[in-house]
Amino acid sequence: MTHNERRDRTTILSNPKIQEILAVLEGVSRPLHVDELAEWLVKQNETVMSSDEYEHHFKRERITLHHNHLPKLADNEFIDYNRETNTITVLNDTTANIDWFEGDMFEELLARFLTDRQSDGNPIGILEGRQTIIEYGRQLADEAEEELFCMYVSTDLLEEKCLCHAEDAIARDVEIYLGSRNPDVRDLTRKHLPEATFWEPQRGWLNAPLGYPKVGRLVLVDRQKVMLAILDEPNSNARYPEETAMVGEGEENPLVVLTRELLGPRLNHLDYQSADSQKELYS
Repeated sequence: MTHNERRDRTTILSNPKIQEILAVLEGVSRPLHVDELAEWLVKQNETVMSSDEYEHHFKRERITLHHNHLPKLADNEFIDYNRETNTITVLNDTTANIDWFEGDMFEELLARFLTDRQSDGNPIGILEGRQTIIEYGRQLADEAEEELFCMYVSTDLLEEKCLCHAEDAIARDVEIYLGSRNPDVRDLTRKHLPEATFWEPQRGWLNAPLGYPKVGRLVLVDRQKVMLAILDEPNSNARYPEETAMVGEGEENPLVVLTRELLGPRLNHLDYQSADSQKELYS
């Protein structure tokens, strides 16, 4: 894949509407009719409406999908869209190799946040060192009231005390979602946190690339507080990689907003997986 092709595919994935569409498609294991997709998108975004309003939104959504979004996704090989039967099939693992933090995008992200141009009302903090970052992650777990969303690339980033804080959150009825493509991480967390929801990320932006720097851990609390840690190559005497984290708090904090945007498909997919959502889509 050329650089321009990768950039075009990444640009498509950054579109919030495309993220909504892929979030729904990732949750089904069979070809989906465009009417079903349009119905779900309307119900997700318009909670209260009259029958006439629903019909208006449904027709508009269907037309936009058929003439714009679905052909664009098909042209970039994310899906197969049969225009004769109006059915959509997700191509296996089409988004797994898109790495949001590869090359220019990674440098752009760091440049955006590691500057002095942050407003006083929405500061982005910087944490240095593994132990400081671990302690802050525990603090975030203790502050969770409704939802704790975590991603880790290796078991080296987890300690027993971290799991204890997650157990305390579960005891407070906090919903915990744990994701990793590393099977050791999944096995460890399943053993200690069987009540949590486990999943394997389908997109590559948090998957560990071959080199450094790379994303190591992410903690998002109640979708309003975030810690995003970057790993750098360890020196010859160090056991663990050098670690730096960006932290933000508040619904309008730019790092929180960016994280929600990048995770949009996954967060929407977790919402979609609920029994009520499944019933709505297939009833």
